[in-house]
Amino acid sequence: MTVIISKFREIIGFIMARRLLFYILFFVSLTQIEAQMVVSDPRKSSFWSKPQQIGFSLGFGGIMQTGTLITDACDCSFEQGGGMSSAFGISYENEMMTHVVWGISGEYRYITMDSRYQELETLKDQQTSSGALVSLEVPFRHNAAFTTSMIGILPYVKVFPFDTRLFTRFGLNIGYLASTSLVHTKELLQNRAVLPTGETVEFSLDRNDPRVNGNVATIQTGELTQTNPLFIGGHIGLGVEFKAGKRMIFGPTMMYTIPFTGLSTYPGSDFSIRNLQVAAEVRVALD
Repeated sequence: MTVIISKFREIIGFIMARRLLFYILFFVSLTQIEAQMVVSDPRKSSFWSKPQQIGFSLGFGGIMQTGTLITDACDCSFEQGGGMSSAFGISYENEMMTHVVWGISGEYRYITMDSRYQELETLKDQQTSSGALVSLEVPFRHNAAFTTSMIGILPYVKVFPFDTRLFTRFGLNIGYLASTSLVHTKELLQNRAVLPTGETVEFSLDRNDPRVNGNVATIQTGELTQTNPLFIGGHIGLGVEFKAGKRMIFGPTMMYTIPFTGLSTYPGSDFSIRNLQVAAEVRVALD
């Protein structure tokens, strides 16, 4: 009886061992199949190789004034201006290493900016309704409309983290101010005042002055003198790429430009411009 029980235990042990081996092999095979499915699954995001590419971009954005713009005619100071920018560029890109692309872009950028402030100016010897002469403080608004066009070169690097189509971009902005324009106007904001005595005073700009048009006088118009023609800055950006067919790649990019140099050499002026821009890029693979 003891021998039979012993044999029975050996048979049970052998069966259990075979089952355990079967389960191990089955689990390993499932793991390999799953691994193959992960690699070949077309729904997974994967980084494609980056052949040489040429393309173009069209961008629009907002600009923020930094520092102080000092005009030439009256030594007036303007701060905290803002405006718009538009840019067109052509670019070349090539793969540097896995997930890293280098590129260079040639760009034309057009910028418009307005900056303004108000001040109280004392007008002397203003005649009242009774004929008396008084001095009054009258509000004026100064406005500076600045425009410039730049031609620049932008070397940059794109990094695609985590094997995705998203990228971060870092680069330089090296530009030349092809043209500048500044229109400085001064506007009279009040034409009449009532004195505590009940008398009224009316005032206006000198209508015989050719610079005056109604309540607005043009103080300065033309190029901004003492400009720094060389602009140097840096930019950082975020973007995403999509493939269209075998050779075309397109996508949006948002970039923020930080100036390293000023646009004016006027004493006491550290005037420059920051730019936040969204661009649409289209490129074609050469290989």
